[in-house]
Amino acid sequence: MTSKPDILLEERRAALTAVLESKEFSRAPALAKLLKYLCEKTFDGRVYEIKEFSIATDVYGRNEDFGEKRDSVVRVEVSRLRKRLLKYYAGEGAHHSLRIVIPAGTYQPEFEPQTLPTDPAAIPPAPPKPWWMRPVTALIAATVLLSVVALAILSRDRRPLAAPLAPIPRASGVASGPVRILAGSSAERSVDRFGVEWLGDRYFVGGEQNHWQFGGKEMGVPIRMIRWAPDQLYFRSFRFGSFSYKIPLPEGKYDVKLYFSEVIFLPTEFGDGVENRRIFDVTMNGKPLLSSFDVAADAGGANTADIRAFTNVSPVDGFLTLDFRSILAGAWLNAIEIVPNNTGRPLPIRIVTRNVNVTDHAGNLWELDRYYKGGRQISDGEIATGTADPELFLWQRYGNFTYRFPVPPGKYTLRLLFAETFFGPNNRGKGGPGSRLFNVYSGGATLLNGFEIFKEAGERRAVEKVFHGLAPNAQGRIDVRFEPVVQYAAVNALELTAEK
Repeated sequence: MTSKPDILLEERRAALTAVLESKEFSRAPALAKLLKYLCEKTFDGRVYEIKEFSIATDVYGRNEDFGEKRDSVVRVEVSRLRKRLLKYYAGEGAHHSLRIVIPAGTYQPEFEPQTLPTDPAAIPPAPPKPWWMRPVTALIAATVLLSVVALAILSRDRRPLAAPLAPIPRASGVASGPVRILAGSSAERSVDRFGVEWLGDRYFVGGEQNHWQFGGKEMGVPIRMIRWAPDQLYFRSFRFGSFSYKIPLPEGKYDVKLYFSEVIFLPTEFGDGVENRRIFDVTMNGKPLLSSFDVAADAGGANTADIRAFTNVSPVDGFLTLDFRSILAGAWLNAIEIVPNNTGRPLPIRIVTRNVNVTDHAGNLWELDRYYKGGRQISDGEIATGTADPELFLWQRYGNFTYRFPVPPGKYTLRLLFAETFFGPNNRGKGGPGSRLFNVYSGGATLLNGFEIFKEAGERRAVEKVFHGLAPNAQGRIDVRFEPVVQYAAVNALELTAEK
């Protein structure tokens, strides 16, 4: 099967747009991102770049150490994409004259004419037109619109002009669910490496988008690698200056995260830092949230992610209002994340050191690896015993590494899961007691000293360590550092939960 040369590029793009905007793919943003990547490479004539390694690094955030033999993420996800396309064209997309196919054994999408059913009863009903496109409602809407315009013209001299404002819908009727905004981004929607959808910039007043004045010259956004970033996507755009956000939200309680990074002011060649180069205040619903805030000092340096977390946040009169006021060099914001949470406590953080989410036997979701710096992922392919959730122990992060968890104030319980799947008489690393020793620290305290997984549990057997009363530092973080003593430190999964 080959792509038909007589199918125009415009037709192929239209076929892709129809798929991406469908209900079937709106429920699978990660697959939509993968399909768009593959098609755009094809449209640009760069089919030679459609390789497993390129997909793994560009779409799924793998690094240059990615190995196809030990990481099957691309093969698994492309297989899921093929099945989702078949389902789409069997139902919602049955009306389309062109279909997208990814033949087995290749990752290159192809476009082929679709034979439409001759029996009208066999064709699934077309989606209903939006209400504003129906004849009667369109006429009513037009009449109302003309009335509003006329009223605005008659009264324009009696009303002050409003400041430029991104469109703000009424709070009533706003769909419940997370709201994630990439400050300064002009993209309507983006999908991060976790398959989570982020909206482009909206609901703001003031500030500048992705450029600023420096030394009398207008500068563009610097593209830098941001340390500690769960995904570089969050830090590719920004809003700068003095500005506000007024975000419509249904009544309820929310967890809020604000994402910052300092990428303009950089350390000197003599090792001086960038403290006291950018200072600003942040208020939420009119109350101080961050005072005299210095991103670089808070994060521990430039080009470093700084994520501040807040809980039990409620909208006021249907809106969450955030004000950013410059003191020195302009306020700065990269992203806003708002997640519904009516529990009264911060949501748990559960991380499994692999690149897929895992649901345990109790129904808890363990999300793929994030918040780390250093170390590497690996799987020895061994199944751990002594646990109801062996999938949590299939992979590990090993080496010399640290996890940095952004959390609101409070006390937390840390749970660390381990299994020795490399060292031991029946494992490929051989050895036994004394083969792997490491320390674990948090907040200046030693949690584990000279810890041996093998000595604690034997080979291929799960063991957990639980620590209570951990508190975030002044920067709103709980850091957990793994330090090798003999061979490498290792951990399989981590859980951080708020204490009552």
